[in-house]
Amino acid sequence: MRIEIVVFDGFDELDVFGPFEVLSMAGFDVELVAVERPGPVTSMRGVQLRIPGVLGEADGVIVPGGGWLNRAVAGAWAQARHGVLPARLAALAPSARWMASVCTGGLLLAAAGLLAGRRATTNRNAYEELRAYDVTVVDERVVDDGDRITAGALTAGLDLGLWITVRELGAATANRVAATIEYPAPTPERLSRSSG
Repeated sequence: MRIEIVVFDGFDELDVFGPFEVLSMAGFDVELVAVERPGPVTSMRGVQLRIPGVLGEADGVIVPGGGWLNRAVAGAWAQARHGVLPARLAALAPSARWMASVCTGGLLLAAAGLLAGRRATTNRNAYEELRAYDVTVVDERVVDDGDRITAGALTAGLDLGLWITVRELGAATANRVAATIEYPAPTPERLSRSSG
């Protein structure tokens, strides 16, 4: 199974590298991809990456956040305003098994029209903005709505990676990865914010 994690200038590092590490350890083919063209991408804290591939035909796509809450000139907010990434996500959604997000990456899925009428989550500070896209906001670390999976803020990207592993490879594999990274197992109870 091929999973693409899309990166853009201003992305949040933990939103990307948390699920990247978990999914890679689980045995998935995971690649960081650019929005429009290969080349350099700089994270919100200045980490520079050279990205050789572009968002294309993946079984699963993960969209990070970063820069939404403070309306940064580079980041998820800027990507939504630019419009290219939401359009690409909307075009790819019918052929992907699922699309997922971490933190305010959920607002990019919403801007693409992919969360309307769905249950989803994001950073708590952006719940009202997500509701404005006709989304039923759920206060949980990971919300699985079939072919859309959303994760809350920052560290919930680890939970997202483990939850995708449960869905695709089974609980035994997810529990092995969780034990390796010394992180709690991805049970439904664990992913509820009220209990964890």
